[in-house]
Amino acid sequence: MRAVIAIIFSSYSLLSAAATPDTEYYSYLDSLSYSQAAPIEQMIHDLDGAPLKSGKYAFTHNQAEVGVRRNNFEFSYFYRYDYYLKFNKDTGQLAYLQRNDLPLPQNTHYDVYLRPNHLRAWGVSAAYFYEFNEQLSLKTRLNYLRATHTTDGYLKGQLNTLEDGYQAQLYLNYGYSRDTLLDRPEEDSDGHGASLDIDLNWQLNKTIDINLSGRDILSFIQYRDLTYTTATANTDNISFDQNGTIDTKPTVSGVERYRDQTQRLAARYTLRASYQLNARGKLNSELFSYDRHIFPRIGYQTRWQNKIWQLNYDLRSAAWGLGLSGEYFNIGLRSDSLDWEEAKALEIQLGVNLLL
Repeated sequence: MRAVIAIIFSSYSLLSAAATPDTEYYSYLDSLSYSQAAPIEQMIHDLDGAPLKSGKYAFTHNQAEVGVRRNNFEFSYFYRYDYYLKFNKDTGQLAYLQRNDLPLPQNTHYDVYLRPNHLRAWGVSAAYFYEFNEQLSLKTRLNYLRATHTTDGYLKGQLNTLEDGYQAQLYLNYGYSRDTLLDRPEEDSDGHGASLDIDLNWQLNKTIDINLSGRDILSFIQYRDLTYTTATANTDNISFDQNGTIDTKPTVSGVERYRDQTQRLAARYTLRASYQLNARGKLNSELFSYDRHIFPRIGYQTRWQNKIWQLNYDLRSAAWGLGLSGEYFNIGLRSDSLDWEEAKALEIQLGVNLLL
C-alpha cells in the first residue's frame, strides 16, 4: 500500500512540474446531509427540540479535495467525514426522552435497534478516463483511505417499562475510536483501506444523454487492534429474598478489548438523464441512491451569458436545488427549508478549476 501511495505522489509531482495547456488543477467541497426523523441541526445538538417524527435513518457525507488532471489521468488528495445512522422508531423515541431528561412512559414495550457507521479519513486517489468513442466514456477511480476515527457496530434488543421499573434484554457489539455509549477513554485507531468510484457518460443521440456515477461502490477499511465493546444486559434474573418477596437483579456482562475489524461504507449512486429541448434548455431527471434509499429528482437547466443555470426538485425530501456553473467554477445548493435550523435536507457544492 505504501508503494501505491508513493507512485501516486510521484506522478502528481511530475504532472505539476510539467504543466501543459491540457493540465487542469481543481478543488471542490461537497457536503450532503439528510435526516428523516428530525432537522439536521437537532440531530447534531443531542436531539434538543421538538419530539422526533417517524424515521429510520440519517446520513452525512462531507469531502474536501484538491487534484490535477492531465490527458486521461487524474490524481488528488482529499479529506472526508461520513456518518450513517440507522435506527427504528422506538429507539428514536428512547434517545429523545433520554437526551431531554424526560421520563419514560410506563407499561410500554420498545424494540431497540441502533446501527452507527462513522468514518473520518484522509486519502489519495488515482483515476483514468476511457474514451471508447465520441458517445461513450468511462472514468474509474481508486481511493486509498487512512481512517483516523471510526464507529461501527450495533445495539439491539427489547425494553419494557413497568410501573416501578423496567425489564430489558439488550446486546451491544461495536468497534470505535471514541466510546459514545459507555465512556471508555478515547484511543488512536489505525485504519487502512480502499474504495472504488465510477463515472459513465453515454450520449445516446443528439437530444438524450445518460450519466451514471457511483461512489464507494466497493469499499473496505481494515483496522488492527481497534478498541471494541461487547455487552449483554438482562433484567430477567428473578429470585426470592429472605422475606419471600420477588427480587430482580439485573446483570450486565461484557468485554472491552482490542480486535481486528473491517468497515464497509455506504454506496452512493446517481443516475441522470437529460433531454435537449433547444439550443439553450434541457430537461433533467435524476435518481440519487444512498445505501438503497432512493431520492428521485426532476429539473431544468439553461445556458445564459456563458453560464449554466440549474433548478431541480427532490420529490422525496421536498428540497429545491439551485446550481450555477461557468468555465472555472461551479456552485450548488439544495435544501428543503429557508431556515437552516429546520432543514432535514441540506447539500452544498463548491468547485474551482484552472487550466494551465
